[in-house]
Amino acid sequence: LVTFMRMDPLYAIDFSDAENPNVTDELKISGFSSYLHPVGDDRLIAIGKEANETTGRITGFQITLFDVADLHHTKVLQRYTINQRWASSSAEGDHLAFRYLPTSKLLILPISIRTSWWTRDHKKVNEFDGFEVFYVADEGIEKRFSISMTGSTSLNRGCWYDAYLSPRSMVFDGDLTVVKGHGYLSYALDTEQLRWKYNLDQNANKNQCSSYWG
Repeated sequence: LVTFMRMDPLYAIDFSDAENPNVTDELKISGFSSYLHPVGDDRLIAIGKEANETTGRITGFQITLFDVADLHHTKVLQRYTINQRWASSSAEGDHLAFRYLPTSKLLILPISIRTSWWTRDHKKVNEFDGFEVFYVADEGIEKRFSISMTGSTSLNRGCWYDAYLSPRSMVFDGDLTVVKGHGYLSYALDTEQLRWKYNLDQNANKNQCSSYWG
């Protein structure tokens, strides 16, 4: 349940008595969470938007790690933010784009950072479309590496078909394969090095170019 106006509380509810559920804790945090994912028995990952606590204006994208071991005293262990107003993750509205690997404790998220051409600061934003890989420790979140589906120049100047693939990530034998936008890439998780990539639009008709974003 999202109750966002300027803040989005995390409620802990005791359902041991199903007929009389009891709110045991309320943790007030800025912004709001669009998707919650359990990590073991006592941790919770939330992804969503960061926002100004006073105005409610969205200021970026956030990942929050909660300690929910004691439902009477829940707490934020760490909040990782991308402080770009137009930063987002498709996983906010599509849980199939969210990937957490419990054995290696890796979190893989599709990330997009777009710009708005009618704002004065659009030239200061480095647009990005791809994935970010995080290590989720017991006490915090550490960014491991980024996977860009294409260079920032190609985002605005390349030739693309008008189709845009939904983001997905898959891991086989220690290799991460990601699908998003207009291509496929594979990375070795142990070395964080690119293995191969394929641009589905490499032979696009130059007379029928569309925006990268579809």
